[in-house]
Amino acid sequence: MAKLRLDTEEGAAAVIASGKFISRVGHEKKALRMPPPGAKDLTDAQIELLRQWVNTGAEWKSHWSFTAPVKKDPSSVKSTWGNNAIDRFVLARLEKEGLKPSPRADRATLLRRVTFDLTGLPPTIEEQKAFLSDTSANAYEKVVDRLLASPKYGERMAMPWLDLARYADTHGFHIDSNRDMWPWRDWVVSAFNRNMPYDQFTVWQMAGDLLKNPTREQLLASGFNRNHMINFEGGAIPEEYHVEYVVDRVETTANAFMGMTMGCARCHDHKYDPIRQKEFYEFFAFFNTVNEKGLDGSIGNAQPFLALPDKLQEEKLNRVESRISELEAWLDQRDVFALREAWEENKPQFPAAPSADENGTEAVSVRIRQSARLDSVEATLIDHPQYKLWIDGGVAIGRNRRGSYLFLKKGDDVYRTQEYIITGPWQHIALNLKNEPQLWVDRKPLKLNRIQLRELPELFKRGTQADLQFFSRPLTEKEIHILGVDEPARKALEIAQEKRAADQKIMLLEYFFANGATDNVSSVYRELTDLYDQRKELRDEIPTTMVMSEMAIPRETKILARGDYRNGTDVVTPNVPSFLPPLKKDTPRTRLGLAQWLTSDDHPLYSRVAVNRFWQMYFGTGLVKTVEDFGNQGELPSHPELLDWLAVEFRESGWDIKALQKKIVMSSTYQQESKIAPALLERDPENRLLARGPRFRFPAEIIRDNALAVSGLLNEKMGGPGVFPYQPKGVWEDIAYGDTFSSQIYQQSHGDALYRRSMYTYWKRTAPPPALATFDAPDREKCIARRSLTNTPLQALVLMNDPTYVEAARALAARMMKEGGSDPIGWAFQNALARKPEAQERTVLLKQWNNQWNVYKNYPEGARQLLSNGESAIPKDLDQPRLAAWTTVASVILNLDETVTKE
Repeated sequence: MAKLRLDTEEGAAAVIASGKFISRVGHEKKALRMPPPGAKDLTDAQIELLRQWVNTGAEWKSHWSFTAPVKKDPSSVKSTWGNNAIDRFVLARLEKEGLKPSPRADRATLLRRVTFDLTGLPPTIEEQKAFLSDTSANAYEKVVDRLLASPKYGERMAMPWLDLARYADTHGFHIDSNRDMWPWRDWVVSAFNRNMPYDQFTVWQMAGDLLKNPTREQLLASGFNRNHMINFEGGAIPEEYHVEYVVDRVETTANAFMGMTMGCARCHDHKYDPIRQKEFYEFFAFFNTVNEKGLDGSIGNAQPFLALPDKLQEEKLNRVESRISELEAWLDQRDVFALREAWEENKPQFPAAPSADENGTEAVSVRIRQSARLDSVEATLIDHPQYKLWIDGGVAIGRNRRGSYLFLKKGDDVYRTQEYIITGPWQHIALNLKNEPQLWVDRKPLKLNRIQLRELPELFKRGTQADLQFFSRPLTEKEIHILGVDEPARKALEIAQEKRAADQKIMLLEYFFANGATDNVSSVYRELTDLYDQRKELRDEIPTTMVMSEMAIPRETKILARGDYRNGTDVVTPNVPSFLPPLKKDTPRTRLGLAQWLTSDDHPLYSRVAVNRFWQMYFGTGLVKTVEDFGNQGELPSHPELLDWLAVEFRESGWDIKALQKKIVMSSTYQQESKIAPALLERDPENRLLARGPRFRFPAEIIRDNALAVSGLLNEKMGGPGVFPYQPKGVWEDIAYGDTFSSQIYQQSHGDALYRRSMYTYWKRTAPPPALATFDAPDREKCIARRSLTNTPLQALVLMNDPTYVEAARALAARMMKEGGSDPIGWAFQNALARKPEAQERTVLLKQWNNQWNVYKNYPEGARQLLSNGESAIPKDLDQPRLAAWTTVASVILNLDETVTKE
């Protein structure tokens, strides 16, 4: 009410100059004290701090993250500890706090840590032996270089990026049907493996389609901003959901590249950060020109999308396209429009089609169109005879666009056994061709004799259209001829040429080709229509992925009052928030210009947010803990000078991602042991001071991949469509919209597909993979920069009982028996934990084996039941009760806290 503002320099200066600020903050009368009592009482120390600030001139500074980072040399330190500049920044803070860094982790622990961090998988026993036997000074660096060159590196780097990009294999919302975005996911893996510069990585994903003569790869990369949810619910409003898609892109871009909560300004000015509502919609305008539909995706990907044919498909398509171009040119040379007009001058006479038979039964004309599946077609009733159909003993005849006839005669065998569902705006018609033919109108059954459908299924498949009329008796040749005349064509000819609609002109041209053209013109047209069908079939076979694409005429963007799509007010044009550097004069006001602005040297957030997110991957917590919020409500950085040094270093390296990773893992800070004394744990439980090495539970995907890897089950195939590993029955079906869409029913994979890396698991938004969700994997409905980290009993139950882990334990047990020699427990520990077991651990596990061996040797059926979990083959050359006993031991090892923890 007093217009108090401390978030601007002018506002703060005015308040301080008035002299009322401190007097009100510490006023003796509670009624005059600010903040009001109970709202947020200030302590005496806080009031004194404010008083000192005023007395020393009340210096005002912009929020730390809104000014460009400056690269400063590390502070001088007393100790010589450290390998690079990172360590000197960390050591300076530790010395200030009176602390010392921890010793270097042992070599085996360090190898396990860095291998998981750079590949997401454990080191093999062979890799352990090679490293431990390498006594050279750069042995660890050679390991780091090997891991950075591994194709598994790209998969590891892509995992958190998929959370940011809200990648999934379904559209979301309540129907949540299938989409195909896995080519984009595979591109991300490839980009990391090729060490694509981070600025280029950003530009291609933000605006690959707007680059000059974009390549297929650049178009594919632009799918980053098509990973949002898409709706096609029948009652939804397209305009509303179009706005939601654009808002999602704004929020994702701001979160992923700027660490800002820009979505808070959708309905009003941001309450905490200097983002006005107008600026939100100016940013919104960059993404409001995509050529997309508000409701789409009922059949796979939503427009716009990019076809991704393989070599053979591309060659076939090129041949068809070439022939189409050739025939179209041939027709163009003969000026078929002039030929058609000459034909029209003859005024062809069309006899009227009968509307009723001799018994007075009206004909019903049904327009049938291609639908999503062969057993489902949509139909619009054109002339509905008061909801009646006379079918019993009838014959139906129709004419398709090629001029051929369809005869549906009684007494013949049924050609197909699918069920065709025909629906119209007035009534429901279902034609069931299973066993006894039946037909329902408005869900009321009518009798229907057996009919022959030799051409109808093919007609549906090719996507052509047909008019079908049903009569109660066989028709005469004359009536058949009359029915063969296209009624819409007759009506169109009665309209003056200049007044005909575009679809009428096209329809008349097609009718001319089929009925009025010379033989050679008609034959060319028939070949051409066949080629069109071939082209469509080829295109249907070719996989696609959703990409960005600009509209020919951009949409107008308005400020939406209260964020409501119906309440557009002032028109705005693309722009960036005023508290950040402005767009340069020569920068285009497009997504490409926005990407160039983000990656510019003077942008204060872009490089900071990127290095902070990578730091979080290695240490569990970012230098700024709130990786998603660098604004006024976010946490201050624990090491601000280190953050800025890394940000500038990253930019100056040419945005070299692998160089940044190597710098971090080569630091002494990273290589510290993770053991912690009680006093340090109490003082710094989150390791924000970095006085020890990182220790935290692995992400969900790595927990599962680790179990598959140490058991020998892991299938290291890269890329391709998502797979369907084991999951409890009914998870999808319980939340399914219905059985109309195949993506509502979980079809488990088999064979090697069961053991793919977890990042290739099919991701359904309304029912994320349960074994991963239990370990805090998100639903991927929105951009996620920081996963939660919980510790629940359900996690232990998954590790003990999920088929994946039981099967992995059995496979590990088989390896213990075959490869473990005289010390299977020691071999298993070395394989899973990169160390030998301690004496007490060995004693406990040997006792476990003896107990279970005594059980299973007397209960072979129990052994069989345990070993039957999973589809991988059970070794026939191993004693089953012994294998079952070792399986329980392997399960214990896979369930150890140490096994699922990086330390």
